[in-house]
Amino acid sequence: MAVLRALSVALIAFFLLEPMLRMLVREVRRPVVALLHDGSASLRFAGDTAALRSAYPEALRAMQERLGKEYDVRAFTYGSALGDGLRFEQDASTTDLSYALREMQDRFGGPDLAAVVVDGDGIMNRGRDPRLDAERLGVPIHTIALGDTTVRPDLLVKAVDHNRMCFVGNEFPVRARIAARHLKGQRARVHLKLGDRIIATQELTLDSEPFLREVAFSAKAEKPGTLRYTVQAVPLDAEQSVVNNAQDFFIEALDARQRILLLAAAPHPDLGAMRSALSGMEGYAVELAYAGAFAGAADEFDLIVLHQLPGGKADISGFLERARAKAVPVLYVLGQSTSFEAYNAQFAGVRVSGARQAITDAQAAVDGAFPYYTVEADVAHALERYPPLQVPFAQYELGRAASALAWQRVGAVRADAPLIAVAQQEGLRSATICGEGLWRWRMADHQMHGSFERFDRFITKLVQFLAIKADKKRFRVEGPAVVAADEAVVFTAELYDAAYERVNDAEAGITLKDDEGKEYPFAFAPTGDGYRVSAGALPAGRYAWSAVAMLKGERFAAQGELHVRALIAEQMSTVADHALLADLAARSNGILRGPKELDAIAAAIESGGGVARSYVQPRFTDLIEARWIFLIILVLLAAEWVLRRRNGAY
Repeated sequence: MAVLRALSVALIAFFLLEPMLRMLVREVRRPVVALLHDGSASLRFAGDTAALRSAYPEALRAMQERLGKEYDVRAFTYGSALGDGLRFEQDASTTDLSYALREMQDRFGGPDLAAVVVDGDGIMNRGRDPRLDAERLGVPIHTIALGDTTVRPDLLVKAVDHNRMCFVGNEFPVRARIAARHLKGQRARVHLKLGDRIIATQELTLDSEPFLREVAFSAKAEKPGTLRYTVQAVPLDAEQSVVNNAQDFFIEALDARQRILLLAAAPHPDLGAMRSALSGMEGYAVELAYAGAFAGAADEFDLIVLHQLPGGKADISGFLERARAKAVPVLYVLGQSTSFEAYNAQFAGVRVSGARQAITDAQAAVDGAFPYYTVEADVAHALERYPPLQVPFAQYELGRAASALAWQRVGAVRADAPLIAVAQQEGLRSATICGEGLWRWRMADHQMHGSFERFDRFITKLVQFLAIKADKKRFRVEGPAVVAADEAVVFTAELYDAAYERVNDAEAGITLKDDEGKEYPFAFAPTGDGYRVSAGALPAGRYAWSAVAMLKGERFAAQGELHVRALIAEQMSTVADHALLADLAARSNGILRGPKELDAIAAAIESGGGVARSYVQPRFTDLIEARWIFLIILVLLAAEWVLRRRNGAY
């Protein structure tokens, strides 16, 4: 009995020391065969669709079962994305084979992958050329040719080029590429439509085979908002499919440009440099004037740039008072002609004192902690390498409501004086460039980099920040203006209380209504300090949406419009491209076969090798986890207890 107890206690004490057990684990992996089925909708519009829905799925699954005896067969369906398993609904709106092959490389790339089997019609309308991705796999790719290669008479709108936005009342160009097959000698009409109204028409003679020509239109935006235009090729009698005869596109029509005034005391090359930089900004109109002859009103503009003003002989004090009263942002460019007393009275963020009739050459030292927006690294580097500005000799002090975008640097020493400063107080924005010579910066940019891009980005970003109109609405809803029919429609919202602090504890909802009057109501869900809702994928068409929020009995509303664009990519071309499938197979030592020759593909894979691989790797585990050890200790303790009971030791 003493021996039994000693053994039990010794074993328990030993295993409390947590001894480890090293084991060699052997894993056998069968070679992998990836089976990729084309789930795109183009297969429904051509070829033997009855066989595709009945006989072919059974044959493909039979091949999968045959290969599954020796291989690990992984089946997928590709189209807009890659899904697990074989699906024969043929409802994918686009085809991206390159993405599917990249996924095979990421998931199975290596010695375990034996072969890839791809079926389809070879029609690709999304992604890049799949040949490069096929070569990277490094295994045979066997292809199954589906679809129909018969070329039928067809007239189609191949592509439409257009502006993304324009301004109300302005004309914009539209270029459409019209293609035709097997229709030589016939005449065709092409319409440009706004909604359902025809606004322009052109006639074409289909004088070649195949036919491809660009047709140019000019249209005018008649009202603000998102406008739906259509380029339509009128169907001909010989056509068998007219789905690809029209393409919709959308233009965002803005109701007004933002106006920028360059007002100067006298002609100066800085004005040309700034005007050239701003001329490329979409949505902005730039006007140059001189103070002595200018009679316009300050509130007619969204931003005023004053070059060496206030100062000189012209008195613009009344103009500046009007600009301040209407909260028009102002950018000051200081020079020797500037009246610093009048400038200081504007509280523009920089105070100038002790000015003398002299100048200082100062380069820029960009402040990395500038808070209002990000200055790109290449722009910051360029600013610091530009030649110095001519800064009037004076003392420059940065105001409390201002931040320095760049400081003055004289030689290698950074002075405690701003060179470029931005101020924002009481809803009014202003900026100051404390020297003249910006034209030298623009010329230096071209000399150093071969373009004016960095200088132009510096000016446009500063102007965009100053001229942006603050949104004072307490309920803001943002959503897409145009989405594709296979994309989820997501709206985000922000709600502000009376103190203009963001809240999300109030109820908020949004309702979408289509042209037939059917409503789709959704409730916003709080996320972070705002709201978010996903309406999922919606049928193609036009929707008007209205959002409502209730905060402490006060009602807030927002409205907008959404266009869901129909997907016709799979119907644009239904002529199978078996040459692509043959090329993929030839490049990878695979074979191309038809849907009734799947046994040949299975035989090629079986004869191509691919053996199971055995992997051995060590694994450590706690010895105490072994159950037989617990049984030994239990038997020893039970034996001692039985002996003591038998001998009457208790």
